Amino acid sequence: MTSTAPKNTYPWDEYEAAHQNTFSPPNIPIKRAIPPGVTEEAFDQAIEALAAVVGKDQVFVGGALSHYIDPFDIWDDDESKRKVPGAAVVPASVEEVRAILHVANQFNIPLWTFSRGKNLGYGGPAPRINGSVALDLRRMNRILEVNDEFSYCVVEPGVSWKQLIDYCAEHKKKVWPSTPSLSWGSVTGNTLDRGTGFGTHFNHHQSISGLEVLLADGDVVRTGQFSIDGSPNAFISKFTYGPSIEGLFLQSNLGVVTKLSLWMTPTPPAFMECTLCADEFQHIEPMVDLLGPMRQNGLIPSCVWFMGCWEILSARGKRVDFWEGPGPVPAWRMRELCKEMDLPYWTARWGFWGPKRVIQAQFDEIKEAVEKTQPALKLNGTIFSGCNGGLVDNKSIPEMNALLLTGQSSLFSLPTIQWALPKDGSGKGAHGDYAPLIPNSGKLTLEWIKKSYECYEKRGIEPMIDFFMHERHILMVNMFMYDQQNTRDRKAIYDLYHDFHKLSKDRCYGMYRAHVNYMGDNFNNYAYNRFVEKIKDAVDPNGILSPGKSGIWSSRYRHLREAFEAKKGSHL
Repeated sequence: MTSTAPKNTYPWDEYEAAHQNTFSPPNIPIKRAIPPGVTEEAFDQAIEALAAVVGKDQVFVGGALSHYIDPFDIWDDDESKRKVPGAAVVPASVEEVRAILHVANQFNIPLWTFSRGKNLGYGGPAPRINGSVALDLRRMNRILEVNDEFSYCVVEPGVSWKQLIDYCAEHKKKVWPSTPSLSWGSVTGNTLDRGTGFGTHFNHHQSISGLEVLLADGDVVRTGQFSIDGSPNAFISKFTYGPSIEGLFLQSNLGVVTKLSLWMTPTPPAFMECTLCADEFQHIEPMVDLLGPMRQNGLIPSCVWFMGCWEILSARGKRVDFWEGPGPVPAWRMRELCKEMDLPYWTARWGFWGPKRVIQAQFDEIKEAVEKTQPALKLNGTIFSGCNGGLVDNKSIPEMNALLLTGQSSLFSLPTIQWALPKDGSGKGAHGDYAPLIPNSGKLTLEWIKKSYECYEKRGIEPMIDFFMHERHILMVNMFMYDQQNTRDRKAIYDLYHDFHKLSKDRCYGMYRAHVNYMGDNFNNYAYNRFVEKIKDAVDPNGILSPGKSGIWSSRYRHLREAFEAKKGSHL
């Protein structure tokens, strides 16, 4: 076992430095935690058994566990509430994972599974139950196939988006992977948590075509056509015989996904970056009502990303660079900054991919609609084509146009977490999100944002809102940037999260993803929950796999649900 924090977690200096900085040691050292119902002697025996599987250098304890907690935890200075694992184990193969599951079953040790632990803003790699052993799959990082005839990849869970993107470029594959805003995360982890990206296959979980899953008893299950050995349709057809079970492994704890296939966008002959901008706050309503039907009828083929001016500003500097007064940047100062920097209040951004004449025609349809119905809005489109009728080279597209839309890696938004830090350079930047789903309606969007602004103002936090327009719904993201070492900030974030949850609950809006502290808030012991937990008890009778994930508890730990609810999201 080692108490030295993991090193060389990424092969790229920029990414490794960002990781090490994010997971720097907390102010209060991590005390040893033992999972409930397990004796210290049994836990020690389990750790020794895990070391026999992966080697002592791949079992982390003590100070090394700083890489396995929530780096943005608002309870960073409260040992009674902070979430901490008891150890971490890092396997390199399916065989090692199977052996780890055997040990966990033998000693009744709960595991908390993740791919790269970059679900930041939602708890990162921190476990639901203190003392759980973090099952870190980052060393399982093989790219098994990238097929540009049918535009798909097959990867292990430790493969990051940057690794996949670099592989496609190095091997001259004619595909553009969809990417999230930060490329350091896992392709598998992001997809299984219903993360989204920015290409034609932006809805990652809907682009799955085949999973390999290791169940708690060590049995391997493959889904769909992938279940047929040697099938040429394994990764190109979602049609299956009988029930489709991929969805059981999304945001769940029913198994450990060890292989995932994902469809990607064929490299197009042309690409166009489009933006629609508005200078007034209330213009968000007509923007949504204009673009919403175009998403639904397919004129706009992918997610539309709406950004507010506060978010764009945070990517350009810290609060103190623009406002030296007390508290958050006032609205009047924000209006001044928008004028000074020629910054729209709202910016919607999307892309077109395909033959140049086709995407030009798509853009012209939108242009005509804007000119006829919303002349106050500003539409821009910039097109890029391949040479001599060939495919477009994404490296030839200027970064400001290519960003996130052309299958290239990026850490562009990482500096935004420094927004709330003081001028003297102290503190630690952090962020969180509250992400409800709302109908694709301008009226409802404006109503949500207005109410959210009231909550932000009440808590003294800038209203950083962006959202993602799907065909019929909007994935709203209420962000909050804060200084993790500032007591006032942490209290404000706690209150703000609960303000948003009340807004959402009053409107019957469910969250698309939940922070590890609040994973039980969506279920309320209804039939759906009971159904999933029947499956949980059948496939994981000892409850070793991520107990409490997404509010799903095995019978062994079900009594803890009430304890979590009583403590309202604090930590056991």
